[in-house]
Amino acid sequence: MQRENSPNSGTSAPPAPSQTAGSTRSRGRPAGRTFAHGVIANRDTLLDAAEQLIFEQGPGVSLKAIATAAGVTKPILYREVGDKDELVNALAQRLSERMAQAAMRLVAEATHPQQGLRNLVTAYLNLASEQRHLYLFVTAGGIGEDRVQQSLLLADGAAEQFAAPIAAYRRAHDKDPNVATVWSYGLLGALHYVTLWWLRTPDTEMNTVVEQISALLWSGMRLDDN
Repeated sequence: MQRENSPNSGTSAPPAPSQTAGSTRSRGRPAGRTFAHGVIANRDTLLDAAEQLIFEQGPGVSLKAIATAAGVTKPILYREVGDKDELVNALAQRLSERMAQAAMRLVAEATHPQQGLRNLVTAYLNLASEQRHLYLFVTAGGIGEDRVQQSLLLADGAAEQFAAPIAAYRRAHDKDPNVATVWSYGLLGALHYVTLWWLRTPDTEMNTVVEQISALLWSGMRLDDN
């Protein structure tokens, strides 16, 4: 399998607003739309603008730059989205939902658990490559003091969705389903660091990475006979 995008150069454009995964408004933030200089500025449109700017300029963009690109002031951005931590959290939720959905679609096509694991790894690496700057933005975390929570922003959403089919499969085969949560976080942790290494290594084909990390993960999980 050839990688369509070099991990160190271009990435695919972010999903169109109508295709972007839904986001949850922070508690206490009012619904509705703000009109600023003729611009409709609600939470989703501002998150769309943030994604577009990250895609265009990379993961180092500032809140001020995002507000400017969206055509609003920083106070409006803060009111509708929040500070840097809340922005990272919202975009991490979007990305984790996309990753889980992409992975589950490919896993559903598998006829054997080992193929399902390989398909999951393929989906994860594909999306991380296609949305490289967004992946790096959310995994870098925000500015809050809770570094554990910041580090797990992307993993939490995906792990919950990955754990469910692992537990269901083991339960159906009279195996202990309680390993599913730890296995899911372990799988995501391995994938995350392999992905970061791969994104900085442009001469490594994705198929090679998929085969090697899938073999390692499968040797530990062995869903069919553990």
